[in-house]
Amino acid sequence: MAGANLPAKKYKKTSPTQTRISFEFDGGSTEFIDIAKALSIINRKFYRQGVYYYVNSVEIYNNETGVVDLHTLPDNWITKNAHQRGFKLFQKMNSLTSEAGYTMRPKYHDFKVYLSDLHRIAGSANPAMHGINATYVTHQADDWEYSKFVSADDDGDANQEADDFYVHMIGGHTGSADNWTSISLIKSYSESRATVDIESPNDDNIQSDDPLINVFDMSSEEQMNDLIDNLNTLNDNPPYDHNFYLGESTTNMQHVARIGTEVGVGRVGRASGFCAPFGLICVDPHGVNTAFRVVLNLAQGTYHGIYAERA
Repeated sequence: MAGANLPAKKYKKTSPTQTRISFEFDGGSTEFIDIAKALSIINRKFYRQGVYYYVNSVEIYNNETGVVDLHTLPDNWITKNAHQRGFKLFQKMNSLTSEAGYTMRPKYHDFKVYLSDLHRIAGSANPAMHGINATYVTHQADDWEYSKFVSADDDGDANQEADDFYVHMIGGHTGSADNWTSISLIKSYSESRATVDIESPNDDNIQSDDPLINVFDMSSEEQMNDLIDNLNTLNDNPPYDHNFYLGESTTNMQHVARIGTEVGVGRVGRASGFCAPFGLICVDPHGVNTAFRVVLNLAQGTYHGIYAERA
């Protein structure tokens, strides 16, 4: 820009990035957002899915009175470990081609998973950009394919076709043992691990009336026996369901926001931010039958202009 009439400060963004992402939805059905996909489309850059993205705030624009719930994956060690296990198996599976002499990898190769099997069915929303008179256009990726496993396990059907399937994070498996459609990473993780003992320590052999144990029991009220019984029976089971991993059920999503719109607030609702593991968000409207808009304001950072953390 020529001339001396310029601001004192120079534009400091070394990587200008669109961090405000808009999505348009039709109405009453459950929809899903994949932040990495939307960022890649809008910013013309490759964002990986398998990281933790952070949303500063959310806005809902709606022409009727209603509420929209937002859900994410549980942000705990189970989600992280199940995803990492799936990623390592995916990498190991693909490495078999290198052993056979095929070393090529797609430039945008990535491990992409669905939040749930419903996400696989419904797909991920495309981001929108806007024009005048309330017009908008949704933009698509040339290629954003979710990861697929190809199993070497012989299903015994004699048709010489490998069983291939997608993966999702929460809920159960879909399909059958010889024809899987999609496998739950958390369910699979739970089925691959030994669980804890139901009682720890095992006190079946302890006798509270043992003579040496009662050497100092001078109480006619059997104080020592009662103390031993309490230590034997209280708090020796896990403080959680030892047969269940959070995420094995489709009802195990983390609710992060409920945003309502009504006439008094100009049909606009807002909610504070949250962490979205792997950038996956479930958008679940209630009492909303017409089109509505969801806007995510993402945290800025050093990952192509976005704040994100490795799993």
